Amino acid sequence: MNNINNHLAEVELDLYEMQSAAHLGILRCLEDIKYKQDWGHGFKSSLNEKFARSISGCQSELAVCKFLEIPFQYHCNVGGVPDIIYKDLKIQVRSQTPKKNNRNSLILRPTAKPSEYYVYVEDHAPYFQIKGFINSSAVLGTTKFLTDFGLQRPKTHSIPIEQLTPIFLLKDGSYN
Repeated sequence: MNNINNHLAEVELDLYEMQSAAHLGILRCLEDIKYKQDWGHGFKSSLNEKFARSISGCQSELAVCKFLEIPFQYHCNVGGVPDIIYKDLKIQVRSQTPKKNNRNSLILRPTAKPSEYYVYVEDHAPYFQIKGFINSSAVLGTTKFLTDFGLQRPKTHSIPIEQLTPIFLLKDGSYN
């Protein structure tokens, strides 16, 4: 793990960690199909694209656990359970691959639960950059960062990366 700057942690996953998380990501998609569940809040794409995004998400969850120095829980489709529990904090991990023109942001749906921590990870596999976090209660119920991206989808909060709190403050307990 390398500390790139005060706001960013970079975690490298080894081949076993990447394979294990990839397997779980695919399993999550297949279980959604099996039980006729809606994947990605109505996200329309090919099965391969869903696999890719789910793998990225699982690998990002594992990277956050590795950074926090806690075991990764290999769970599959357990409903509203947080991705990670850390020191009694409920953490949801959101990941994206780098977008053109640096337009990445942490997506927080208005239906999110209050008082959960959302961690944003940028996927540069095998390296994962943990760019920061936000407490959902700081945004929910407001119009801050609310957008539909010009698409025919429900509005969501698109939180700019520079608005996130450094992950180190969550790890060392100085944030909470």
